[in-house]
Amino acid sequence: MKRREDGGKAWSIIRGGLSIFLILGWMTGVAWSDNSLCFSCHQDESLKKQDARGKSVSLFVSEPEFKSSIHGKLSCWDCHTHIKDDKHAEGGRKAADKRVNCATCHEKAEKEYLQGLHSKMIMKGTERAANCYDCHGKHNIFPSKNSKSMTNVSNIDRTCNRCHADAVFVKEHALGTAIPKEEFKKSVHGKTGGVTCTSCHGSHSLRSLIDPKSAIFRSNIPQTCGVCHPDITKQFIGSVHGALAARGRTDSPTCTTCHGFHGIKAKLDPDSPVNEKRIALTTCPQCHAAERISKEYKITTSPVKSYYDSFHGLSYRGGDTYSANCASCHGVHDILPSSDPKSMIHKDNLQKTCGTCHPGASENFAKGKMHAIASITGEDFGEKVVGWVRIVYILLIVAVIGGLTFFNFMDWLRKTIERMHH
Repeated sequence: MKRREDGGKAWSIIRGGLSIFLILGWMTGVAWSDNSLCFSCHQDESLKKQDARGKSVSLFVSEPEFKSSIHGKLSCWDCHTHIKDDKHAEGGRKAADKRVNCATCHEKAEKEYLQGLHSKMIMKGTERAANCYDCHGKHNIFPSKNSKSMTNVSNIDRTCNRCHADAVFVKEHALGTAIPKEEFKKSVHGKTGGVTCTSCHGSHSLRSLIDPKSAIFRSNIPQTCGVCHPDITKQFIGSVHGALAARGRTDSPTCTTCHGFHGIKAKLDPDSPVNEKRIALTTCPQCHAAERISKEYKITTSPVKSYYDSFHGLSYRGGDTYSANCASCHGVHDILPSSDPKSMIHKDNLQKTCGTCHPGASENFAKGKMHAIASITGEDFGEKVVGWVRIVYILLIVAVIGGLTFFNFMDWLRKTIERMHH
């Protein structure tokens, strides 16, 4: 009987201890989940600390801003797990400097980020490389659809340009001489507002230009542009240029070769590389008049020279944009070799191609060699004939004009001498 009473007392003590423990635990949880305890200090705008580099960092947090953020319903210690440590209350730097681990909730985004360029730069010890809070904010994080969000489509350029519009930063990281912000602002994409940095570069998985998995890696550019321009990309992939680009040839043209990078301009803009006035003068010749490329692919540079010497070329160089240029005959994104039956310059399609500018052009109109150079040393018989005709023509011009000039000079000299005698 006595043993039963002792057992009952023991259970009473245990139940009482558990009750007290649970009550204290609940009170502690309430205390830590009540953000007012944190804001009692962090509402002070003068609250600061020094980081590991000795730089003063503000510890002020706006309570209204935090409550309106996407994390507003969370308690501070949900992210700052170390604040329960007594060292935090004592001002211990080790506890205070512990970084927030966003991967606790955002595991997928963290996994992508760790494979990206920004994360790798941090691992290399680069001080100025983007962390989660650099792009999303700290206590003022909003969903990307919210206009206040740093990752909203209307704010992305401002977020990225905090680093990428800094001339010192661009120079330190060898990102080129031009500031992307200035070029992009004047571009057709920058003016429409529908395309942002992340549209082409990606967000968490942003990678280097030379990374084969990067959205802006040379052979991936058509697919990246194809997100907005699917029909054009389909044409390009099937073209002779697209086939070379897919094989990874670094000297094959892609979208950016002809259109540019951050400063892409509309076709009607005189400064655009694909403007009617520039296609045959600078854009196509950058490859087709290049000696190295001609040797590599065993193509001749004569088409460029022959075009400039033709009626079309002479008229075009004179400023007549209605004259045929490279794209007029070869196409734009769907350029194919002359041997392909679908090519605009295939023998069965030439009459139709020429008829675009010359309505009613007969079958004979399109016959003959197109890019012919008048040369007496040429391999083609027709080129040799035209070469000799050209030489004879030039000799006749020199003989006739030169003879006439000589005759007039001698006649003027005779009359001058006669007047002197009289």
